[in-house]
Amino acid sequence: MQLDQTHVVIRLRKFTEIGDLSLIMIRRYPEALLVGFGAGAIGWAITNMILLGWIPWEESVYGLDDEAAFGEVSRYLIWMTLLVILQTPAAGVFATLYLGQAVFEKRPTWKFVTSEVRRQFKRWFWVLGVRRLAIPTMILLAFRWGQPVSGFWDVFIPLIILSWATVVRANRPFAPEILLLEQCPLRASSESVITMGKRSKSLHRPMSGELTGRFASVSIILGGIAFSCFYTLISFRGITLGYWNFMNLTVLLVFFPLALWLVAGVSVIIRLLNYLDTRIRLEGWEVELSVRAEALRQFGSEDSANTTPQPAPQKPAPQKSKPAKTTVSAKPKSKRTPTARAK
Repeated sequence: MQLDQTHVVIRLRKFTEIGDLSLIMIRRYPEALLVGFGAGAIGWAITNMILLGWIPWEESVYGLDDEAAFGEVSRYLIWMTLLVILQTPAAGVFATLYLGQAVFEKRPTWKFVTSEVRRQFKRWFWVLGVRRLAIPTMILLAFRWGQPVSGFWDVFIPLIILSWATVVRANRPFAPEILLLEQCPLRASSESVITMGKRSKSLHRPMSGELTGRFASVSIILGGIAFSCFYTLISFRGITLGYWNFMNLTVLLVFFPLALWLVAGVSVIIRLLNYLDTRIRLEGWEVELSVRAEALRQFGSEDSANTTPQPAPQKPAPQKSKPAKTTVSAKPKSKRTPTARAK
């Protein structure tokens, strides 16, 4: 692995350049979305269908175009959008790991990616699934299954959850990268160990204003892309089948969630590129990678680069008498060996 010869050039970029680079990444690594994000999102999408699919299904019996169904359909759209927003970081663990390795290697195997996701399951599921309210929101909807629409439960509560998620995501967006790529532990018995909390503060706090602005800009852009994807799917069906009705089960149960998940996959790539850019701005990461790459070439392994290399063993000179005393007397001279100078 050549740390200074990456597939994505590690350098400072403007916000617009990150958007352009994300499109190039999609073209260069389509399997990251089709396979990686698809594998991570399929389970969440099926669960969402079980939790919310009954709403349009029941309303379709009486008709989805009448005024009485408007409240139930709006309820379905609100909760489906919120669930996808909350679940995206957890659904993107496969894609995040794949792209994080692909930056430095040609193509990581999916077997390796899957084994890493399983090995770190407890940590990322607790942070991305539980602490960031994806699982608690799903449990809430499970208890609300079959209940009529309510202004408090279906308007006020989603707004509270969305507001909380917005604040957390805007200030702490790189939790998946810290957990999966840097592999920082959640807790540690030693103060010298960099936990996720310490790493998050050092990475997010200095650029909190910049990250919040980027989060707002990306959210607006992705919202527009989601609408574009949704209407593209409807237009494609209308052109091919001649059926332009918006309010039907195909649109609500297939097209709308699919548009949300497509945009969610793109957001994973944009977040990873923003993570790389943040590390470059704060830590001079491109310089660090160059130094580590040179150490790898000099010493053969990254572990040995962090330690003092040992000199090659030399054959002892033949001694005519008292070889043991001769060996002991040579020890003080080892303080100025080539090893000390290399260090």
